[in-house]
Amino acid sequence: MIVKLNKSLFMKSKFLLITSLFYFTISLMTFAQTEFKEGYIVSNQDTIIDCFIRNAGHEESTMDYEYKLKESERINKIALSRIKEFGINNELKCIRAFIAIDVSENTIPDKKNAILEWEEGHVYLRTLFEGELASLYTYYHEGNPLYYYSVGDNPIEPLVYKKYYIGNVPVGLQEIIVDNTFQVQLKENLDCGNSNDAKKVSYTEKDLAKYFANYHNCKNSEYVQLKSAPAKKGHLLIKPGIIYSKTQLSIREIEDASPKIPFATEDNVSFGLELEYILPFQDYRWSVFTEANYLSYSTDKKDLGKDVNSSLYDSYIIDYKSIEIPIGFGINFYANKSNRFYLRAAFAPHFILGSSYITVDASGKDELSTASRFMASVGYSYKNIGLEFKYYTPQNLTQHIYQRGSDLTQVSLKLSYSFQLYGDK
Repeated sequence: MIVKLNKSLFMKSKFLLITSLFYFTISLMTFAQTEFKEGYIVSNQDTIIDCFIRNAGHEESTMDYEYKLKESERINKIALSRIKEFGINNELKCIRAFIAIDVSENTIPDKKNAILEWEEGHVYLRTLFEGELASLYTYYHEGNPLYYYSVGDNPIEPLVYKKYYIGNVPVGLQEIIVDNTFQVQLKENLDCGNSNDAKKVSYTEKDLAKYFANYHNCKNSEYVQLKSAPAKKGHLLIKPGIIYSKTQLSIREIEDASPKIPFATEDNVSFGLELEYILPFQDYRWSVFTEANYLSYSTDKKDLGKDVNSSLYDSYIIDYKSIEIPIGFGINFYANKSNRFYLRAAFAPHFILGSSYITVDASGKDELSTASRFMASVGYSYKNIGLEFKYYTPQNLTQHIYQRGSDLTQVSLKLSYSFQLYGDK
């Protein structure tokens, strides 16, 4: 009874520790996930206010920007009703505009239903090209970029483009028709001879901005082109590490009343190698990883209670050596460029090395089973140095032995050093 009570308390304490670490890490979400950059906002009264701006959501969204004044740490949402323009110096300019957005269906039963339907409203448009003669803007609607333009002092209008899929049939068999009205608009309003052929322009930021630039160059007119930030690269890291583990195996007989026999908890220091790829989108929030870690657990010691005849279990020996290959994903929380906290989850298959065995009676050695398990962890890295606490779900290494079950439990602490193989510094 004493042994069971201690084991129960040990498991509860592990659970409380893991839960506390997870909640602590989640609380770090309050840290800045994106960098504030020097910029400005223009109020409805045309007052220009210097401030710091960041995008708290998707990079293409103009509705997820926040700002804070230079003399304050309070973070404010950029509200459509209160701010008519905002920008980041030499990088971004967004203006409030009243525009029409196409809301017609992409899939239609036949060609006669290829009719555009418009809804009007106020949005923030991101300025791509600003010229004396014409300007180009973009707005993301349901994840797709829409492009708008204005000529001189005329109102902002949509550059009309629509791809229709005819018939409700499997993808690949559908007929597709494309409305390229935007090419006609460019030809009629921004024409400068054959050197700027509107029919060759695709409905992309690169082609449209190039067309607007060619038109202004042809007319010897000034312009400013605000190029999108270059595409970010993911970070590929390789991380050798040292692992300190506490491992314990308990044997049970499934169909009788024999007590659960716990082997002694053993401390082990081993090594591992990890490959992590931090994905470039959402400000490097997500990552995928895989590892190769060595584990050794060998003992003939048992943690038996006072009421148990220990001589009955003298033959119990475990000699377990394996290479585990966790494969999983993580979510990252950045305090700043040097400090990263992360949560991880992984499926952890393993390969038992040939010399491994267990004995539970006088019949001799038995092989161990390659039962997989799951892993959850919380970690922290400062520049290249990382520290990670791992918890593994119990693993049945004796499932193929008749009437024998087992639980291998393990918690680990890993110290690693990362080398970047690919990506922006």
